[in-house]
Amino acid sequence: MRLFIADTDGEFRSFDDTIDERAHELTDRLGLEPAVRVQFPEPGDLPRNAHTWESSAAAGSADLSRLVRLHPSDPVMLIGISSGCRVIHDWLDANPDQLDRVVAVGMIADPYRPRDRWLPGQEDPGGQGVAGSRLGPIPDRTLWLSVPGDPVSGVEEDSLMRGVVRGSELAPVQVYDQLIEEMPESKVVFGTRLGLMARGQWSPPLSRRVDEAWELLRRHRDVDYVSVYTESDGGPSPALQLITGLVDLASRHQHAGQGGGTEDDLACTPLR
Repeated sequence: MRLFIADTDGEFRSFDDTIDERAHELTDRLGLEPAVRVQFPEPGDLPRNAHTWESSAAAGSADLSRLVRLHPSDPVMLIGISSGCRVIHDWLDANPDQLDRVVAVGMIADPYRPRDRWLPGQEDPGGQGVAGSRLGPIPDRTLWLSVPGDPVSGVEEDSLMRGVVRGSELAPVQVYDQLIEEMPESKVVFGTRLGLMARGQWSPPLSRRVDEAWELLRRHRDVDYVSVYTESDGGPSPALQLITGLVDLASRHQHAGQGGGTEDDLACTPLR
């Protein structure tokens, strides 16, 4: 079995220390080959070699196709992290002929997380992905991990940031960073700068939504979400819980493939 991971910045093959540690935990528990990082350029708005999030994800999807086809007889496990989830989504949608080989998919802080999807055994983290909703072609083999308050995978349906992200060519985290860098002191000016209102048209509902967008950006700036996902307070961390879920999902899939189960055995625990 091969494990391929698309994280938020795939410019190099090597992982950062945090992802590398979790990848080792997963490969050790399943006896896998070492995890491989999917490679793709970071989206950016520079005039030279510029990439949109869409073109960057397309490059990552092409790299993942190449990696998968290098091992035509091996089962595959895929993990997407934050903006890298788009690479996994795009590849799954574009390669229906390869889906039988995919034993499990893990989506961490997915900007496309559907509202009704979260890790079995955890409470509803609230909200949904800021970029939309993508269930994918194999939801029975896909696990979503989100933590409460995540500004990428857990925004409210009427969040102003959803329109801002979908109107940009950059990845969500880059949109947030850009807004934070240019954030004014006044929330009225902030709302006007986003193009969401004109001066003199302030209303209580709009004020609430601007406040929520302001708070979302503050959390993105101030909260270390890597630690929220990877550290624990007594019990297993969210990341470790996902690893356990992926191990179970892969094991059941392999068991079914050896005649020890049925297709129904592959369905995830109800997520509501």
